[in-house]
Amino acid sequence: MPEEVFRKIEEVEKEAERAIEEGKKRGKKIIEEGEREGKKIIAKVQQEGEKKGEQLRKELLAQTEKEIKEIKGEFQRKKKEIEENSKKNLEKTVEFILGEAKQSWGES
Repeated sequence: MPEEVFRKIEEVEKEAERAIEEGKKRGKKIIEEGEREGKKIIAKVQQEGEKKGEQLRKELLAQTEKEIKEIKGEFQRKKKEIEENSKKNLEKTVEFILGEAKQSWGES
């Protein structure tokens, strides 16, 4: 009977060791799976971040180009206005000079 008790104890100890080993293996697998999933999540977030960054860059570039066109348009309008005013002033100046010249010729 004592031999049978020892044999049972040994069986229980072996079963406990197997359960511990199995638990270690399961724990290791869970950790490995967690690491893999974590890496996948990080890669996905990084990819999404890069995609959003590129989208934002494109939007800002388009907005900048639009603003540049508006500024150029405004510059062209002001340039034309200045040129037109210069022509009018030149015409007035020429008329004034001619008028003064006619008066001065007429007086001589």
